[in-house]
Amino acid sequence: SCQFFSGVQNHQSQGAMAMLMRKALLGGAAATGLFAYAHRVQEAKCREEDPSKSHILIVGGGTGGVTVASQLLRDSRRPVGTSISVVEPSKLHIYQPMLTMVAGRLGFSNTDTSRPMSSVIPAGVNFLEDSVKEFNPAKNQVVLASGKTVSYDYMVVSTGLKMDWEKIPGLREAIDDPNSPVASSYDYNTAEKAKRIMEEFTGGEALFTQPACPIKCGGGPQKVMWLNETHFRTRGIRDKTNVRFHTNLPSMFHVKKYGDALDIIAAEKNIDVSYRTDLVKVDKDKRIATFKHLDTNQVTTKPYDVLHVVPYMSPPEVIKKSPLANKDGFVDVDKYTLQSTKFPNVFALGDSSNLPTSKTAAAIASEAPVLVSNLIHTMKGENLTAKFDGYTACPIFTGDGKLMLCEFGYDLVVNETFPWDQSKPGYLAYYMKKDVFPPVYWNAFVKGIWYGKDTFFRPSSAQ
Repeated sequence: SCQFFSGVQNHQSQGAMAMLMRKALLGGAAATGLFAYAHRVQEAKCREEDPSKSHILIVGGGTGGVTVASQLLRDSRRPVGTSISVVEPSKLHIYQPMLTMVAGRLGFSNTDTSRPMSSVIPAGVNFLEDSVKEFNPAKNQVVLASGKTVSYDYMVVSTGLKMDWEKIPGLREAIDDPNSPVASSYDYNTAEKAKRIMEEFTGGEALFTQPACPIKCGGGPQKVMWLNETHFRTRGIRDKTNVRFHTNLPSMFHVKKYGDALDIIAAEKNIDVSYRTDLVKVDKDKRIATFKHLDTNQVTTKPYDVLHVVPYMSPPEVIKKSPLANKDGFVDVDKYTLQSTKFPNVFALGDSSNLPTSKTAAAIASEAPVLVSNLIHTMKGENLTAKFDGYTACPIFTGDGKLMLCEFGYDLVVNETFPWDQSKPGYLAYYMKKDVFPPVYWNAFVKGIWYGKDTFFRPSSAQ
């Protein structure tokens, strides 16, 4: 998943950049520490509240679910005593954007990307370590995998997406084979393998893919490519390596301003890009990848020595078959209020919703306060005044210690924060993404005190 960060002009001196970095690191550490302390005080107050008949059930303990739970707990507008439960089966809470940094060999391992789920669920929330096997919104109930039925007054759905490895014949077998040079940064269980096979690669055909479906972080598939292309040059094997990128898109990125800039960078770095192509088969024994052109249906095969795959993704089956879903299987919500179009006491955010914006953590940072405000308005019988404008951000590593900050909203309208041209990769953004934002995520984001583009201040659109 992608966060909100800035870039700097490439002509800035290293001294100025270092000074800015020191200020960013010191300021970020101080701010996150201060706000984390304030949050712990708020959590202590939450423990003193009496149980309430009004029950909010949050389905999903990822970034969206935990952030909403935390923001609800510390929102003074919330009816006193409202009880909150989070249903989540996972033992670990994973900071997914960092998996790209693991596979991109930036010095991280899987242990850096996760925390025990029980330590991330905020105090004052009832943690149900289970999964939902059936939604029954007409009765305000869900049935858990354990067989227990849980009733709610209001529900928030944020389950994320599931990886559909089996949709590409041969991919699951190739991923699971430790001796097969095929892996993905999009899964906790394969990110370390992706790092290893890139380290063991000594030259030849290096293939990277992006599928023809909605995915987490639209810039993620190419981030791993850019980072490893830099490593290939550093190791002196770039001149005997063909770096190939297969994407379903007609350019490197779906927002024209950034796509045009990335197309130029790809040409400058001699990346062989096959636009409008989709991976349809993997033969791990012959090391052959099969692609189909999405416009002509022409099928081509490519040999590989290392293959980084982004699998197909979709909402969990329990959502697809539920009354909450639209025809494509996503939770159907109003794109401005995040309220279900079918059940007014149900809200959704994040990857499993049908919000027409890129599925990123930056989007969740802007979605969560809107959802929380509108949920509280609903509980009080008030008009829903908070509006989500579709803001999202994709900070794309472009290699050579630089990062391009892509910011946009609904209808792919560019919505940048800074006065310089953000389509030009910068150094400061790279270090902030790599070194500053991980602690911000754990100490502020999931604590409910980080609002993305608005930093530590609740956005005016979420009142």
